[in-house]
Amino acid sequence: MKISQLLPSVRKEVEKPFEEKLARAKQLIRMFANKNACVSCSFGKDSTVVLWLCLQENPKIPVIYNNTGIEWKETLEFKNQLKEAWNLNLIESRPIMSYWQVWKRIKEKGLRSQDGSKKGSDLCCDYLKEIPFRHIVKEHSFQFGFTGITAIESRQRMFTACQKGMEYYSKKDNITKIHPILYWTEQEVWDFISRTHIPLNSAYEKYGLNRLGCMFCVSHKEWRKQMARTNLKAYRFIQEQYFHQKLLEAEVRG
Repeated sequence: MKISQLLPSVRKEVEKPFEEKLARAKQLIRMFANKNACVSCSFGKDSTVVLWLCLQENPKIPVIYNNTGIEWKETLEFKNQLKEAWNLNLIESRPIMSYWQVWKRIKEKGLRSQDGSKKGSDLCCDYLKEIPFRHIVKEHSFQFGFTGITAIESRQRMFTACQKGMEYYSKKDNITKIHPILYWTEQEVWDFISRTHIPLNSAYEKYGLNRLGCMFCVSHKEWRKQMARTNLKAYRFIQEQYFHQKLLEAEVRG
């Protein structure tokens, strides 16, 4: 999203000086990192920044990685690289059913429309990430969880920022969620990575991506264009087997 598209209350926070936002992030981390806390990390740029900040306060903080089974090869390599380099206290979840099993249920519920006007089903994230995450929270009795979400990333996260702010209790996950970089812009994240020399997942440059997630993620507006460009075989399979649609010639060329 553009800053001009944000709700006024969120825009006010996003437009504050970066050093003020950084100080606020560090303050939140100091308050909770040494309690019964964990940090969720997808090993994309945003969550890696939050992980780095948390490790400055508590080098042994548990790190939860939700391995969906359809991760970018570069993400798995980067995860292993940081686990060794940063001596991470890593906990890795697994999905409760495979991606293609989930697709059978997704088909019944529908997907986000081409123009993004229909949100579609959340079953994919539920079965591959959210439910396994809740199992880990329950098993380890975590009370606080740091994330790398930013308000500017999507309308849904903007509304979450507006309604709940940087810290709130999630009844569904039974944990207090803390978002230290909620009001950072994407450029501020990139600049902070550059100035602190935080390592970066090579998938960004290799595939020309602005955001990372599952390799076959269908939860964002541009998923069709991205998948057609990065994995035409998987995109063809989904279109033909689940939607019974032949690929457009432009998609094949693209």
